[in-house]
Amino acid sequence: MLMDKPRSTAPRITAKVAGRALHPIFRPFAVGYFLAALGCDLLYAQAGAFARAGASDFGSITIWLLGAGLVMAGLATAAALVDFLGERRFRDLPDLRTHAAGSALVIALEAYNLQIRVAGGAEAIAPTGLILSLAAIAVLLATPSRGWASMYR
Repeated sequence: MLMDKPRSTAPRITAKVAGRALHPIFRPFAVGYFLAALGCDLLYAQAGAFARAGASDFGSITIWLLGAGLVMAGLATAAALVDFLGERRFRDLPDLRTHAAGSALVIALEAYNLQIRVAGGAEAIAPTGLILSLAAIAVLLATPSRGWASMYR
């Protein structure tokens, strides 16, 4: 008598290239860029007035970091959306809505952060840009992603 294999309860990943899931590839890059922007913000905020006068490059550095982070976050979102729409079991994950809402809030915070930096340059870093960067990282830390990430293993 042949025994049936138990069906896996893990969702089938649909957004992948060469057998590798795309969401867990893109997300760490976005988080890394946002963390690097926060690091630059902290350095700029701690610099003295004389050092800030010569640190206008921090404005352009953080613009590039935030822009790259938003591109990678957009790619991660697109890959996650393909998985969400392509497999019913992804929609049944317990922390999915919280993870999605947290990710959307981070993208909104960082998009606004990028907008004020493009308009204001390095002067927008302290304190508004720094507060927005800190808020985005706090949301990332508070958002449950362990359950979501475990689906990609």
